[in-house]
Amino acid sequence: MLSNTRIAFVGSGSMAEAMIAGLIGQKLIEPANISASGPRAARGEALHQKYGIAATSVNRSAIDGAGVVVLSIKPQMLSSVADELRRNIAPEALVLSILAGTRIDTIATALQHGAIARAMPNTPAQIGQGITVWTAASEV
Repeated sequence: MLSNTRIAFVGSGSMAEAMIAGLIGQKLIEPANISASGPRAARGEALHQKYGIAATSVNRSAIDGAGVVVLSIKPQMLSSVADELRRNIAPEALVLSILAGTRIDTIATALQHGAIARAMPNTPAQIGQGITVWTAASEV
Protein backbone atom coordinates (compact mmCIF):
# COMPACT_ATOMS: atom_id res chain seq x y z
CA MET A 1 0.00 0.00 0.00
CA LEU A 2 1.11 3.53 -0.71
CA SER A 3 0.03 4.64 2.76
CA ASN A 4 2.52 7.49 3.12
CA THR A 5 2.50 8.63 -0.49
CA ARG A 6 0.47 11.50 -1.85
CA ILE A 7 -0.52 11.21 -5.51
CA ALA A 8 -1.59 14.26 -7.49
CA PHE A 9 -3.36 14.02 -10.83
CA VAL A 10 -2.86 17.10 -12.98
CA GLY A 11 -5.83 16.66 -15.26
CA SER A 12 -9.05 15.11 -14.02
CA GLY A 13 -10.50 13.49 -17.13
CA SER A 14 -11.53 9.92 -17.81
CA MET A 15 -7.99 8.51 -17.83
CA ALA A 16 -7.25 10.07 -14.44
CA GLU A 17 -10.55 8.76 -13.10
CA ALA A 18 -9.78 5.23 -14.30
CA MET A 19 -6.45 5.33 -12.49
CA ILE A 20 -8.00 6.82 -9.33
CA ALA A 21 -10.72 4.15 -9.34
CA GLY A 22 -8.11 1.41 -9.69
CA LEU A 23 -5.90 2.76 -6.90
CA ILE A 24 -8.81 3.14 -4.50
CA GLY A 25 -10.61 -0.01 -5.61
CA GLN A 26 -7.50 -2.10 -5.00
CA LYS A 27 -7.02 -0.34 -1.64
CA LEU A 28 -3.53 0.75 -2.66
CA ILE A 29 -4.00 4.24 -1.30
CA GLU A 30 -6.48 6.11 0.86
CA PRO A 31 -8.63 8.66 -0.97
CA ALA A 32 -7.35 11.35 1.41
CA ASN A 33 -3.89 10.92 -0.18
CA ILE A 34 -5.11 11.65 -3.70
CA SER A 35 -5.69 15.05 -5.24
CA ALA A 36 -6.76 16.01 -8.72
CA SER A 37 -6.78 19.30 -10.56
CA GLY A 38 -8.64 20.35 -13.64
CA PRO A 39 -10.19 23.41 -15.21
CA ARG A 40 -13.82 22.46 -14.47
CA ALA A 41 -14.90 22.78 -10.84
CA ALA A 42 -17.96 20.60 -11.46
CA ARG A 43 -15.74 17.72 -12.62
CA GLY A 44 -13.58 18.04 -9.52
CA GLU A 45 -16.64 18.06 -7.30
CA ALA A 46 -17.95 14.92 -9.02
CA LEU A 47 -14.64 13.12 -8.38
CA HIS A 48 -14.66 14.29 -4.78
CA GLN A 49 -18.20 13.02 -4.25
CA LYS A 50 -17.56 9.68 -5.96
CA TYR A 51 -14.10 8.85 -4.55
CA GLY A 52 -13.52 11.16 -1.58
CA ILE A 53 -10.39 12.70 -3.09
CA ALA A 54 -9.34 16.34 -2.86
CA ALA A 55 -10.14 18.34 -5.97
CA THR A 56 -9.04 21.78 -7.08
CA SER A 57 -8.80 23.90 -10.18
CA VAL A 58 -5.30 25.06 -9.18
CA ASN A 59 -2.58 22.67 -10.37
CA ARG A 60 0.02 23.97 -7.93
CA SER A 61 -2.34 23.27 -5.02
CA ALA A 62 -2.89 19.71 -6.21
CA ILE A 63 0.82 18.89 -6.36
CA ASP A 64 1.71 20.38 -2.97
CA GLY A 65 3.40 17.61 -0.98
CA ALA A 66 2.89 14.96 -3.68
CA GLY A 67 5.41 12.15 -4.01
CA VAL A 68 3.92 11.16 -7.36
CA VAL A 69 2.55 13.65 -9.89
CA VAL A 70 0.54 12.10 -12.71
CA LEU A 71 0.36 14.27 -15.83
CA SER A 72 -3.05 13.28 -17.17
CA ILE A 73 -3.62 16.23 -19.47
CA LYS A 74 -3.87 16.46 -23.22
CA PRO A 75 -0.44 16.75 -24.89
CA GLN A 76 -1.22 20.20 -26.30
CA MET A 77 -1.69 21.48 -22.72
CA LEU A 78 1.85 20.58 -21.61
CA SER A 79 3.38 23.98 -22.29
CA SER A 80 0.85 26.00 -20.28
CA VAL A 81 0.68 23.45 -17.45
CA ALA A 82 4.48 23.21 -17.30
CA ASP A 83 4.69 26.99 -16.92
CA GLU A 84 2.59 26.65 -13.77
CA LEU A 85 4.32 23.56 -12.35
CA ARG A 86 7.95 24.30 -13.22
CA ARG A 87 10.11 24.40 -10.08
CA ASN A 88 7.07 23.59 -7.91
CA ILE A 89 7.20 19.80 -8.05
CA ALA A 90 9.15 18.36 -5.11
CA PRO A 91 12.66 17.40 -6.31
CA GLU A 92 12.23 13.82 -5.03
CA ALA A 93 8.77 13.38 -6.62
CA LEU A 94 8.20 11.04 -9.54
CA VAL A 95 6.33 12.53 -12.48
CA LEU A 96 4.33 9.89 -14.32
CA SER A 97 3.17 11.05 -17.73
CA ILE A 98 0.31 9.50 -19.65
CA LEU A 99 0.61 12.10 -22.43
CA ALA A 100 0.39 10.28 -25.74
CA GLY A 101 3.36 10.81 -28.02
CA THR A 102 5.25 13.11 -25.66
CA ARG A 103 8.85 12.11 -25.03
CA ILE A 104 10.40 11.99 -21.57
CA ASP A 105 13.06 14.54 -22.52
CA THR A 106 10.35 16.97 -23.68
CA ILE A 107 8.54 16.68 -20.35
CA ALA A 108 11.77 16.89 -18.33
CA THR A 109 12.79 20.05 -20.16
CA ALA A 110 9.35 21.64 -19.85
CA LEU A 111 9.11 20.93 -16.12
CA GLN A 112 12.84 21.21 -15.36
CA HIS A 113 12.47 17.97 -13.40
CA GLY A 114 14.62 14.87 -13.60
CA ALA A 115 12.41 11.97 -12.45
CA ILE A 116 10.00 11.31 -15.31
CA ALA A 117 8.34 8.04 -16.35
CA ARG A 118 5.81 7.36 -19.08
CA ALA A 119 2.94 4.90 -19.15
CA MET A 120 -0.01 4.36 -21.43
CA PRO A 121 -3.03 3.22 -19.44
CA ASN A 122 -5.73 1.59 -21.51
CA THR A 123 -9.28 2.26 -20.32
CA PRO A 124 -10.82 -0.30 -22.72
CA ALA A 125 -8.78 -2.94 -20.89
CA GLN A 126 -10.52 -2.30 -17.57
CA ILE A 127 -11.46 -5.45 -15.74
CA GLY A 128 -14.07 -5.65 -12.98
CA GLN A 129 -14.42 -2.70 -10.63
CA GLY A 130 -12.06 -0.06 -11.97
CA ILE A 131 -9.00 -2.27 -12.27
CA THR A 132 -6.94 -1.05 -15.19
CA VAL A 133 -4.36 -3.05 -17.08
CA TRP A 134 -1.38 -0.85 -17.94
CA THR A 135 1.30 -1.20 -20.53
CA ALA A 136 4.54 0.62 -19.89
CA ALA A 137 6.17 2.71 -22.59
CA SER A 138 9.93 2.84 -22.76
CA GLU A 139 12.31 4.98 -24.74
CA VAL A 140 15.81 4.23 -25.87
